Amino acid sequence: MRRGYLSVFIALLLLAFSAPAGAAPLSEFLGSSGSLGSSGDEESYVAVDPTSGTLIATSGFEVKRDGFSFENWGESSQEHRRGLTPAVMRSLYGDRICARIVDGGCVLTATGQALQADLNDTWSGGHCFGFAALSGLFSTDQLDRTANLPSGGDVYAEPPSDRLDGLISRYASTQISLPTSGTISESSVADTLGTLSAGWARGDNYVLSIFGDIGGHAITPIALRDLGNGKTGIVVYDNNYPGVEKMVVADAAADRWYYTTALNPADKSYLFVGSPRNRMHLTELSQTTEVHECPTCRDSGDDSVLVLVKDKAENPDGTILDWLMKVTAPGGGDVAGIEMLPVINDQQSQLFSVPAGVAFEMTIGDVPVGRAADIDISLYGDGWINEFDGIKLLPGATTSVKVDQSQRKLGLSSNFPVAPTVMLASEEADWSVSTRGTGLRLLPGSSLSVERDTDGDYVYALAGIGVPGSMTLDVRRRDGVGDQNVTTGSPVSIPVNSSASVAAHAWNGATPLTVRVVGTGVDRVYPMIPTS
Repeated sequence: MRRGYLSVFIALLLLAFSAPAGAAPLSEFLGSSGSLGSSGDEESYVAVDPTSGTLIATSGFEVKRDGFSFENWGESSQEHRRGLTPAVMRSLYGDRICARIVDGGCVLTATGQALQADLNDTWSGGHCFGFAALSGLFSTDQLDRTANLPSGGDVYAEPPSDRLDGLISRYASTQISLPTSGTISESSVADTLGTLSAGWARGDNYVLSIFGDIGGHAITPIALRDLGNGKTGIVVYDNNYPGVEKMVVADAAADRWYYTTALNPADKSYLFVGSPRNRMHLTELSQTTEVHECPTCRDSGDDSVLVLVKDKAENPDGTILDWLMKVTAPGGGDVAGIEMLPVINDQQSQLFSVPAGVAFEMTIGDVPVGRAADIDISLYGDGWINEFDGIKLLPGATTSVKVDQSQRKLGLSSNFPVAPTVMLASEEADWSVSTRGTGLRLLPGSSLSVERDTDGDYVYALAGIGVPGSMTLDVRRRDGVGDQNVTTGSPVSIPVNSSASVAAHAWNGATPLTVRVVGTGVDRVYPMIPTS
């Protein structure tokens, strides 16, 4: 993946009702929120009637014509059953994401299927960027309604559908890669207002990204209104509030802004406050319809590694688990060339990139009392994905992941028992393969390492002390002809200080595949059997 892709990933996984996470407190990322009135004057943050003042510029967007009649969603439901599909992934990343195309239908590569699952999981926190982008494109005729809407009519007249779910998910995903990610700009209030006015005059539209103590959100700016006293109202379509206009109140001279839907300023549930250290972001929509750079496809760019760590735990009160994560060089110290990239999610998340050939360690802990985290760790590289999913962290637990200099080997350890799902995937020019390991319970005192070695083996090793572990392994190979799927069927026993290896990356799909466990006092072969 290109570094251009990485450097513009900053704060753009925008999900509704979300909160950014990181080793630094949110206030350090956003800076002092400030106030449009006197310091601490909460009366400044009262919601303003979006018809106030005098109209000075408009995109022509009408919320009950160009906005959606249904609100932003997160998890799939009876109403919203689909997200990214193979066809949608192909429209986003092109034919290279397909292992083969049969009767016009895309069958994803193993790495493409893993990426699809990861993105769908990410957007389970909300699709606000997709709503904002898609509605803006339709309103300025940059996207043909007849060809893309089920009925071909006004956006507001469209009920939820599988097709719309897929479209919204596609445009939510454009934010993470080029060319869309290259159009992002962070600027002062004055420049933001000027960009909107000039863009609308050309027939362009934008996604407006805003940040506050409750996280980040993507909305569609649709008009500017002069409110007097140096204030300008940015009228917006907020996909959490279909059918009504809302307003961001901005002060160009002070370079400050706020956005709230609350009439009571004491209600902090939906408040965003801006300052010179917390500026609005605009994303141009002109490039979002293009084929985008695939973050996991082979030969997609340089060999730097992108790491996404997210917490899928859901809390009844909707709060964010405030766990901490440290990223260091082996044994401590700074990681050479690391780029921390703030990520917005409805669970706590971390995103960063590390250059090729650099070893690093991640340590996650400090889960608050009474809560539990559910951590997924994904590493995206040039033609591969490595994942540890479902790491349950209780208060007092600390989990560590070590990545070696080759970045082909990862180690996992914890001071509390964990039972991760382990997924590895890689691809070559005309085939791809993935493995999924489940059922292994890792105990304190032992560590699990997974490696894609240079001989084509995927190796799973236990070291330390403790009782043997066991893991069920499934392997899937995809090429231009078909899929070949095999499984151990039952768990493979892996004693401590031994390893299980399967020649997954070197497998041609036709010859028998086995798992070999070797170590002190053990040398055993487990045959893998075909599955449907």
